Amino acid sequence: MIRFFEAEDKIEITKLAADFTGEGFDGEEFGLLFDEIIDGSPDECGIAVLHAGEYLGYCLAHVTGEEFIIHQLYIKPAFQKLKVAPQVFDFIEEHFPEHKRQALVPKRNEIALGVFSKRGYDIIIL
Repeated sequence: MIRFFEAEDKIEITKLAADFTGEGFDGEEFGLLFDEIIDGSPDECGIAVLHAGEYLGYCLAHVTGEEFIIHQLYIKPAFQKLKVAPQVFDFIEEHFPEHKRQALVPKRNEIALGVFSKRGYDIIIL
């Protein structure tokens, strides 16, 4: 199931974000961003990825009137080959059909570069 963040997602999504970010993870800052999204921020979007009640990943994006910019897309490594990311992209296309799509990608992440390029995202290298 792919859906927008809900309040009860906070603990599990925060754990996923800590896995994705690593040592530099700031739980307090992430919690504030999560709360902002739940409170209806027009500029930030959070998408949860679940299967049978298990959190497989998430997506965070900045949204403007014209652009949808992914700044975090994380799928647990054990599920990365199960074609979960394409489902996230389909969800984004369904809910933001007119938006130009972009992704922020660390230069070293060749897999992410390939995934986003394949879906036609403009890539911004960090």
